[in-house]
Amino acid sequence: MRVEDLVSSHTDRPKPAGNLDGVPGRLRNIAASAVAAAKAGVGQRRSADPPIGRREGPTVLPSNKVLQAILKEYSLRSVIDDDGDLAVRWESFSIYFFHYGQDAEVLQARLYLNRRFEVELRPTLALVLDDWNRSKLFPKAYTVLPDDGLVGICAEQAFDFEGGISRQQLKFTVGMWLQNLQQFADWTEEHV
Repeated sequence: MRVEDLVSSHTDRPKPAGNLDGVPGRLRNIAASAVAAAKAGVGQRRSADPPIGRREGPTVLPSNKVLQAILKEYSLRSVIDDDGDLAVRWESFSIYFFHYGQDAEVLQARLYLNRRFEVELRPTLALVLDDWNRSKLFPKAYTVLPDDGLVGICAEQAFDFEGGISRQQLKFTVGMWLQNLQQFADWTEEHV
């Protein structure tokens, strides 16, 4: 990537949310379902939203059991790895769901690209990922150096659900995260 490309891309604005043009079929279905779920939830609670931290009605924390059911609703097959982490695998990447916090209330969705790179390429990869991070709000992208000595590329999104969340809103959130992470993976195919 040339310096001129980096400078001009810095001024590019992210695409508006909700535009599904160019989103591949199965991912488009996930995103459309997430948008419909969000609209239904907003319409039901628009006039009487309780203050932040005080939710009325049933709430959930994003446990693996709840997430597995949501992923199944999106027609995605998930697995639990040896460490107890929930994962969804695609041909060129995997997305893992990690839980943090005293009550596992913080959820992180982290994409790992299957492609790996020689360590000498790490500075160049970091510059390319900086371009993504400057021009897109989410997900955050970075390099990792696991024990095998090859550089990996990750992207992640996270949120603290300490106050709980309606299941419908969690489904929407997970759907949007999956869409954003898939778009990052597609972007890497062209730029890395």
